[in-house]
Amino acid sequence: MYREKEKASKMNSSASMINMSDLSFWSRSRSQSRSPNAKGNSSDAGSKGIKKTINSPHISILDSPGDTLEDTGGLMKQRTVIKGSKSCSRIDILVKMNELNKSRPDIKPTKLLTQFEKEKILFKMNYKLLLLTLIWQYVHSVATNVAYYLHVQRPPLTDLGFELLPALSKKTQVVSEVMFFICVLATIAYFVSPLFYPRRNLYLVLMLTRFAGTLVLAQTLRIGCFLVTTLPGPNYHCRPNSPDYAPPKSLMDIFGRQDAFFGCGDLVFSSHTIFVVLCALVWHKYCPFKWVRRVVWTLVFFFGLLVVAARKHYSLDIMVAWYTVPLLWVANDHYFPDKIPLDFEPFPDLQASKSSKYDLNRKPGHVAI
Repeated sequence: MYREKEKASKMNSSASMINMSDLSFWSRSRSQSRSPNAKGNSSDAGSKGIKKTINSPHISILDSPGDTLEDTGGLMKQRTVIKGSKSCSRIDILVKMNELNKSRPDIKPTKLLTQFEKEKILFKMNYKLLLLTLIWQYVHSVATNVAYYLHVQRPPLTDLGFELLPALSKKTQVVSEVMFFICVLATIAYFVSPLFYPRRNLYLVLMLTRFAGTLVLAQTLRIGCFLVTTLPGPNYHCRPNSPDYAPPKSLMDIFGRQDAFFGCGDLVFSSHTIFVVLCALVWHKYCPFKWVRRVVWTLVFFFGLLVVAARKHYSLDIMVAWYTVPLLWVANDHYFPDKIPLDFEPFPDLQASKSSKYDLNRKPGHVAI
């Protein structure tokens, strides 16, 4: 055990990628402290001790190559990543981190992390997905150009929304776009708000990653839908004898044209509704105020009505987006929950936090373990 400790202390001061299973000296010391009579226990017994400290179905220590050791003046600092689903409340996370901190009294606090430092760490953890999202926007644009190329001008299909809602003219169609940009810009402002007003467990990169991951899934399904079945576009410029109908005519047009507002054929399901519903889901998950959530979901409903009234999509396109995007969001949140390093949050004493009603929205100090 001591030989392994000496080997670990000789590691370079820069973070080196190791697996949690390699920390057998820590696992054995924990297992021996729990059961003095048990000698020569394997690292598996120690790992059981680790799991006891995080005894919750919604939170766990990740046994991933992302765990690192750093030599901080003779003390080994381990950056351990925890994950928590939506059903795991913030106080539960603090309680579990408090238990883990008490189980390791030899580790002392290091320097405090600023909001920008934490965002930088999270960006390094999630930059691949963000880069994939940017690339996928180009792939999606090429697919919509292909749909426009395959589109055939025909009269719009019969739609109940068209019969119930009066049609907006070409000049008043812009109302739906104005509402779209209001929702998107408000969400972007909430994305960047932690940089200026830090709140506990609220990070720009985490929200953006959650948004981007679901967006890629939704756009992938959308590409498959509108390329398999081509429907006649209900918009004014997609109808027969329209002077504004200008589909791509060459490979250069398909791969080079970027137009998200005047395409035809990419209908099922609505891309604008995907973005608006994702914005609402961000507010629903990360905003603590119920009245804000209700306002946002009301805007989503009226935005769908405006899109149908503007004859940009069929009612089918809006309704499919309404239930597909939330289902993808829930699945993504379940299988890939938000991950934050354990040293992002403080370790308040559990008894003190209960008696003093620990403020979860206060700007925290940070302890690295």
